Formats: sequence, structure tokens, C-alpha cells
Amino acid sequence: MINNSLIKIIDFWQEVTQEKNLYDRQLVDNIDIETKEVIDIIGPRRSGKSSIMKIIIQKLKVKEGFLYINFEDPYFIDHNTPTILEELVEIYKEYYQSNLTYLFFDEVQNIDLWEKAVRKLRDSGQYKIFISGSSSKLLGSELASLLSGRHLSYQLLPLSFFEYLVFRGITIQGKKDIILKEKMLLRHFSEYLVWGGFPAVVLSKKQELLKQYYLDIIQKDIVKRYEIREKNVLNKMGVYLLTNSGKIISVLGMKKIYGISHELASTYLEYFKDAFLVFELPQFSYSVKTQQKALKKIYAVDTGLANTISFRFSEDKGRILETAVFLALKRQNKEMYYYRTKNNKEVDFLMKQKGLKNKLIQVCWDLTDEKTKKREIDNLNKAMEELRLDEGLILTYNTEDKVLIDEREITILPVYKWILNYE
Repeated sequence: MINNSLIKIIDFWQEVTQEKNLYDRQLVDNIDIETKEVIDIIGPRRSGKSSIMKIIIQKLKVKEGFLYINFEDPYFIDHNTPTILEELVEIYKEYYQSNLTYLFFDEVQNIDLWEKAVRKLRDSGQYKIFISGSSSKLLGSELASLLSGRHLSYQLLPLSFFEYLVFRGITIQGKKDIILKEKMLLRHFSEYLVWGGFPAVVLSKKQELLKQYYLDIIQKDIVKRYEIREKNVLNKMGVYLLTNSGKIISVLGMKKIYGISHELASTYLEYFKDAFLVFELPQFSYSVKTQQKALKKIYAVDTGLANTISFRFSEDKGRILETAVFLALKRQNKEMYYYRTKNNKEVDFLMKQKGLKNKLIQVCWDLTDEKTKKREIDNLNKAMEELRLDEGLILTYNTEDKVLIDEREITILPVYKWILNYE
């Protein structure tokens, strides 16, 4: 006997995939939809993973023969069984009397033992499978082990500045366009720093959404997933991490602040990273041992989220700008670090580039003050000397220049121009 409740669920989500006027995302062009491997798309909740799946369905031009289910549907709270994925597949085939080729399982981590079901469906050889989730554990070695290595992973973050402009109805075509629209672009970049890149927030500019996203990450992606009973310390630590985006943090420091064990502070930090609330940036060193011992910098997943939830982050324009640069680099999957010179001066980013020289990037809001300009240039120049690099980059809010020092060239650019040319 066919389960009528599941038929209604299938019908509802099939209809949702026909949503019109979806905003395209840069990630879509990078996804190999022809591969036979499982495709997994991961990133923070509300970053647009569901829209990516709908765009792929429409790109594939399939009107039938596909099953799309979003497991955030309340139905699965009370009907979460290890066999639910296979039941949905069988009911689809029986009810629709149609060949089934494509499976799209959205927020699949909500289903118990989903990985075994996905592996079984994949091993049958009958389906092309796409999955998404808001847990970083869906990416990398853990998922490779669960699916016997046969998957391709893609990470989706909130909107890049280029995507932000698209969502605001602005198109940029080439470097000439960037020059002609400088004032307008700088104005929008200022808004982008304030509001961040969560799609619904960009379209509505409602701070309440950002507050709700934070609560959802805490409740759904951490408290519920890890069955945490005491939420007070967890919530305070989340606020602390967002407040300190762009700063070096230590587990020992958080242990002292909240009066908890080193193990618990470390565990909570891992939970926040797993839920994509924050990322870590290690210090560069040629010594693996030194690198592992060095403290890491922390960055928020979104400037708008950090501005809304933190206590003081919005007061420090330099760290807002630095966070935006970090996220731009993160979207490009760059191997990156921060660098500390031998005289203990910090350079914000060192990018390792395969087959190319490493690249150093310093971020500073404003260079009009001569002392500030000298400090930033001297720090970067020292790092370039130690790493034997003849080019460096300083990114600012709205300063453009070139500086030659000791036969090394330092380019100074506004962040918005760099992002639009870079992304």
C-alpha cells in the first residue's frame, strides 16, 4: 500500500523545483554535473544550497525522472528512519510509474544513517545523486570514507560581492565597467560589508533574519545534533567568536573566560567550525611542528552575521574588511595562512599557489595617515624579504597606488576592485 503522506511530500517538493527567476550562482558553473560520482554541496544554512539544486535540475532540463526532497521538512522530524531515502525512491517509481535517474537529497544530514542509504543507492548504478548539508563533516575525508571515496565536494558560502551585485540588479562587464561605476560600486560595497551575503538578507535587508540564522545554527546545527543540554556557555562562545573575527584566539583563553575545561572549549570550537559559523586560519611555517603549535586566527562566515550578533565587531572597520577578504579567498579554495615575520610583525594572508610564487596580502582600512602607511608597508616588505618575494599587495577600503621599495613592488588596491577582478 502506497504511503499517501510520502506522496504528498514528493509532490510538494517536486513542485518547488519549478520555482522561476532563480538567481544564478558562480558555483553552478564549477559543478561537474556529468560525473558518475556523488555530488555533495556543503555550506552554512541559508547560503543558497537549495537554490543551487533547483538551478541544476533546471539546467539538466528534466521534467520527470528526478526526485528532490528537502529534509528540513517538518515531516521528517517524526519520520526519521534509516530506510526513508529508499522508501521515497520506491514510492516515487511506483506512484509516478516513471524511470528515476536523478536524486537530490537536500540537508541530508538530518536523516539518521543517511550515508548508508546513499551508498546503497549509488552502488546500484541506477542513479545520479546530489546531496547537500550544513555540516563540514560532509566534506573531505569523513565523507570519502563513508562513500568509499566516490564523491565530488563543493563548498557554498554566502554571496560574493559580484553575486551581491547581481542580486541587486547590477551587472559588471569587464574592468572598464568597474572604472565607470566606481562611486556606485563603492556605495554598494559599503552595504555589502554591513549586511553580508546571505541571499534573503541581501534582498530584504532585515536584521531579524540574521538573528534567526544565528539561533538556527546554534539550535539545529549544534544543540540538536550534539544533544547539548547547557546552551548558555555555547551561545556566549558563539558571540565571542563572531566578535573576534580577524583576531588570534586560543582555546586556553576561552577556557578561562567561561570557566570550562580545555576539552569542552576545544569541542565547542569544533562544533562552530563544523556548522560553518567560523573558520580558522593557521600561521605559516616551513616547520609542520611549529605550524601546529601556533595559535590560529578566527573568521566569521559572514560580515553581516558578525555585525548583527557581535558586541564590537562593527566598530572595527579594518577587521570587517579583513573578514571580507578572507571570505573572498575562501570561495576560491585557496591554501592560505597568516604570516609572522622574524621580528614578530603580522601579515594578514599568505596564499600558497601551486606552480607559482607565494602571495602576500595585507589589509588596512585607510592609508591616509603616514604612520599607518609606513607601518603596513614596512611589515609587508619585511615579510617579502624573508620569503624572497618581489611583489606584494595591500588591500584598502578606497586607496589605489603603487610603491617601490628595495626593488620590490607593492600594489595598493580597494578591496571591491580586487574582488571584482579576482572573482
